[in-house]
Amino acid sequence: MSLLLTKFLQILLFLMSFLPLRVISWTATSIGASKVLNHSSAFLITAANLRLVFPDMEKKAIMELAISSIKETLKTVFEMGFVWSFLPRKDLSKYVSSQGFKKIKKSLDYNKGLILFAPHLSNIEIILNYMGRQVPCMALYTPSKNKYIDKVMLLVRTRMGVTMVEPNLSGIKSILENLNKGGVVIIASDQVPKPEGGILSNFFSIPALTMTLVSKLKMKSKAPCHSIFCTRVSDGKGFKIKFSKEIAGMDLDLQSSVDRMNEELEKCIMNSPEQYSWEYKRYKHSSIEGIY
Repeated sequence: MSLLLTKFLQILLFLMSFLPLRVISWTATSIGASKVLNHSSAFLITAANLRLVFPDMEKKAIMELAISSIKETLKTVFEMGFVWSFLPRKDLSKYVSSQGFKKIKKSLDYNKGLILFAPHLSNIEIILNYMGRQVPCMALYTPSKNKYIDKVMLLVRTRMGVTMVEPNLSGIKSILENLNKGGVVIIASDQVPKPEGGILSNFFSIPALTMTLVSKLKMKSKAPCHSIFCTRVSDGKGFKIKFSKEIAGMDLDLQSSVDRMNEELEKCIMNSPEQYSWEYKRYKHSSIEGIY
């Protein structure tokens, strides 16, 4: 049964890979415009987050931004076939452009490894597709609750040239060994960690439980840190990846380092706030009660 379900998912992804990006964009936009989604949990969480993050924004503008965000999230769902089945077999330059890659090549010359941290902006799988072709790299991931999807996800990402590790002792050890050998690690650092793996740090001026892993890896390995983010180009014309310069101020004390990381994540997100995944309960461990 496991083999059959895995094969079914692979076939489904293959069929979805025939959907052009423009069709995906149009479909997601059309569905996202449905008022039915205005009562979904994803929409309600998105709106709650946006009201916190943009307190001076008018209610109408908040609702418009929330709708735009849901449309972008739907695009990510419909793009699964494109990013997992179609793109790994194609010339990436036709669909993905990048800016600032020379900055991380300079950091790699230090031979101390490289830490790239990213927000869930647009489709993060595009980053894995791109980086897997540039340099051998490792990425932290949380296993899917669906073991069949998880199996397919691991298989696809491995084919992209990315080694996936879990956020446990074994995974962290592998990451440190990789950094000490001059390797690259990619971490989506805006995820809500377990309480023991995070500290409170302002995220858009509101205290939020934030992972400490990036900062601890930085202080342990001395590897340069850069942010990386991906955005969609309008009308289904592809994606753009942007690398920051080396982030200063992440080798001080833990609190200062985590605060600096969140500041950088905010800058990334504000490049295209409607493409950020606001549907996560980012502030569920904050001091504010009854948010969701």
